[in-house]
Amino acid sequence: MGKSTRHPMDKEMMNNLVKYVMGKPFPRKHTVMDVDDVYGIRVFSPSQILECTKGTNNNIRLLITFQNRENCKVFASKEAPGFWKSTPKRKSIFDANKRHIGNIKVSWYYYYNVDDGRDKSSSRLRQSEWQIREYYLTSKYLPQSKVERKNVLLTMMIKTKATANNDNNNNGEKMQRIILDKQEIMQSLQCLKL
Repeated sequence: MGKSTRHPMDKEMMNNLVKYVMGKPFPRKHTVMDVDDVYGIRVFSPSQILECTKGTNNNIRLLITFQNRENCKVFASKEAPGFWKSTPKRKSIFDANKRHIGNIKVSWYYYYNVDDGRDKSSSRLRQSEWQIREYYLTSKYLPQSKVERKNVLLTMMIKTKATANNDNNNNGEKMQRIILDKQEIMQSLQCLKL
C-alpha cells in the first residue's frame, strides 16, 4: 500500500502508544475506557462513543482500552442500528530503523437505512462517515522489562467527511479528507474484486 492511503497521524499515534505502554502519560486529549475484553469498542455506535468520551473537536476521539488482541472479535448486535466492519488488511508501522512497531486495523461503521420500516436487509445497509483506527504494538517491539501497561489498544475514531461550513476547516483537514476519500474508494474496489 502506498503512503497516500495512510492517515497523517498514524506514525504519531503509534509513537505515543509506545511511550504510554512504557508508563509515560499520553500527550493528547483522550479517554481511558473500560470495555469488554472480547468485543472492545465495537459494541458502541459512533454517537455513543462521542457521548461518553472527551476530545478537542467533534470529528476525532482518542480512546485507550486494555484488551488482549488475540481475543478480539467483531460484534454485531441485532438491537444496534449498525455495526463496525473491519477492512481485510492490517497496516504495519515501522520505526526509523525499519523495526516493526505494530499494526493498525481500520473499521468503518455501517448502519441500516430504516426510515420507512425496521427491515434490516442488506439493500438498506449504508457506510457511515465514521471509522475507527485501532493501533496495537507487536509483542516483540519492546522488551518485557520496559512494558508497564500490558494489552493496550489505542483507538482513534474519526469522522472522514467534514461539513463544508466547519469553521476550523483548514487546508490540512481538506487534504486529510481527500486522502480518506481515496482510501474509501480503494477499499470499495478491493471489495468488488472478491
